[in-house]
Amino acid sequence: MRTGDLLIKEGKIEKIFPSGSYPGGTEMQKVDASGQLMIPGMTNAHYHSYSNLLKGTETDLPLELWSLYTVAYGHSLTDEDIYLAVLLGAAEMIRSGVTSCLDHFPHIPRSESALEAYLESGMHVSFAPMIHDVPDHQFLQLELPDDIRRKMEVPPRSSAEMNDFYSNLIDKWHGIEGRIQLTVGPNAPQRCSADALELCDHLSRTYNLPIHTHLLETKIQRDYGRRHYGEGGVIKHLDQAGILDDRLTAAHAIWLDDWETDLLQERGVSIVHNPASNMILGSGKAPVFDYLQKGLPVGLGTDVSNCGTTHSLFETMKLAAMMPRMGERDPERWPDASKVFGMATVHGARVLGNENRKGDIQEGFDADLVFLNKNTTTWANTHDAVTQLVFHENGSSIDSVMIRGEWVMKNKEITSFDEKRVIQRVQERADTLRENSAEAVEFADLLRVHVEKFYHHFYNGRNER
Repeated sequence: MRTGDLLIKEGKIEKIFPSGSYPGGTEMQKVDASGQLMIPGMTNAHYHSYSNLLKGTETDLPLELWSLYTVAYGHSLTDEDIYLAVLLGAAEMIRSGVTSCLDHFPHIPRSESALEAYLESGMHVSFAPMIHDVPDHQFLQLELPDDIRRKMEVPPRSSAEMNDFYSNLIDKWHGIEGRIQLTVGPNAPQRCSADALELCDHLSRTYNLPIHTHLLETKIQRDYGRRHYGEGGVIKHLDQAGILDDRLTAAHAIWLDDWETDLLQERGVSIVHNPASNMILGSGKAPVFDYLQKGLPVGLGTDVSNCGTTHSLFETMKLAAMMPRMGERDPERWPDASKVFGMATVHGARVLGNENRKGDIQEGFDADLVFLNKNTTTWANTHDAVTQLVFHENGSSIDSVMIRGEWVMKNKEITSFDEKRVIQRVQERADTLRENSAEAVEFADLLRVHVEKFYHHFYNGRNER
């Protein structure tokens, strides 16, 4: 822990001076942060904003079943709902010291509403609209009654339509205020045909954009990937599309073999670890220590609210530090606090793109700064600041947050938008949201019977398919 003075100019840290040595200037606005702990803004590197309106809908289900309901509720969301959901999440993240996020966004027609909200929030966002054209029931080869199958046969958007959509969105939004970045967002390899992945590669190369996807979140995805694409599975599918390189960041990445991990490291792929949702959905335990040992960049994500997570990276850091210890008797293989804090800051920022200069307090970096009050029980006595941030802080010590040199929270009050108005409007729309989703949830209940049968057969063979 060090002390000093920062000179911030045009959203960047221009100069760091030893404490008390800055010569000053009458034209400068001065901020006295003495007695506070200042850390770089953190990055939530895998997140779905729409889910902020769906807290409490989690149903204690594994991913393949849970996803039926998140899709159902998602159908009910309007442009206003998405706008409000983004701002709800922004408030939660800012209050937890998160200044940047990657929003893997499924509701294509609502994209501009989301981006309007991000612009208002003051946050950095890497916005990744999802591309997919293979539904799960097709990938999993589900046997469904004809009436249910017919209802699910909705033609996906064509590659030409998605190309035009991305091109228009990039022209209008990419780079605004140095805070809005577009990212190519294939939903998951198994949900994309070869043509869809070819489009992802084309968009990324044409506009120099990173690529973000879900990857091998469950054992089912791994095994059925091998059925579809041969022994190389979904990793082979990505490689054949030409996108298995340093443009790609992969969320979850739980069910990888050693050769696949080595290949990702060799190609420069980054991983985003989501310990809370991995546990809540029963997906598995990612071998994070092995990823770190092999030199893979690893960021942290909070994933979705409606499986029971919060968007606090303090919670996520603590879980990321503790989860590898379960069943691991060698403490040398436990990620230490400094590695985990790096995952939330500098490595998380890298996930948003190699060109990003975020996640650290250095000259030339964005002035994304979090100020913590040290007059709290957490900081009454400081032995090791990073260890206390990871294992003891929960965000309650945060007093103020700055993004690109502008206050977005000051003295515990969100200043970039009217948080109370957002909460009030969400409360006013709550009944409408439930009414709008009722039919889709009822259909999810019907479909669940068949997916549940498949799920139990896969894992224990008790039921016939």
